[in-house]
Amino acid sequence: MGKALGMKSVLKTFLVGAALCTITLSSASAEIFYVEDQGNRFSLSFPDLWAVTQNQKPDDKLTVTGPGEYKFANCRVRVREDRRYLIYPRKFASSVQKVAYSKQFWDEYLGEYDDVTLQSVTDGAGLGQGFATYAEATFTTAENPIVHKRAIMFASLYYDNAYIVECSTEQTVYDQWRPAFLSIVKSVDFTRTTAIYPSGHYRKFLNDPELIINGPNKLDSDHF
Repeated sequence: MGKALGMKSVLKTFLVGAALCTITLSSASAEIFYVEDQGNRFSLSFPDLWAVTQNQKPDDKLTVTGPGEYKFANCRVRVREDRRYLIYPRKFASSVQKVAYSKQFWDEYLGEYDDVTLQSVTDGAGLGQGFATYAEATFTTAENPIVHKRAIMFASLYYDNAYIVECSTEQTVYDQWRPAFLSIVKSVDFTRTTAIYPSGHYRKFLNDPELIINGPNKLDSDHF
């Protein structure tokens, strides 16, 4: 009798857990869009209230816009080929980021806008599979509609591409949108192109015991 009650309790717990899992999965699938760009080797997710809109620049590969006609909230992924550092092993990726994608990069990047104020630059962050720098800035768009905006931007060099994610909105509502921006940035991932382990992730065969192959006599034995 006690065993039967115990089994019923386990079964009830399992069914409740399964129901909760089903709700979570269906809710997530109904609220999030996932986009993968195989040609440019990146993917990201964004809320279903956002919409994919037309890219504006040649290196824009994906632009998504948030709801609200006068909020001007959007995130865009820009991809630029950069083969300058392919000679360096992956262990130097953090150092390369600090040299090639830091404050000077953001100063040049923001040159396409007006009334620019670069508020902060932080190295050693992450984006997708790569090391990243991120910056926050205010600027005025140089093309219509003319909007005074505040942005958070991430840049990462991964293999032969620089990936730049820029999220911005009208300055007065930036704090309301920042959590959504960071959520989108966090979802960005790159198709793995470089090996994580320099040795190819072989097992530590040097720690194996000595292998002896005996020949016809002791002097003909081979040791490995």
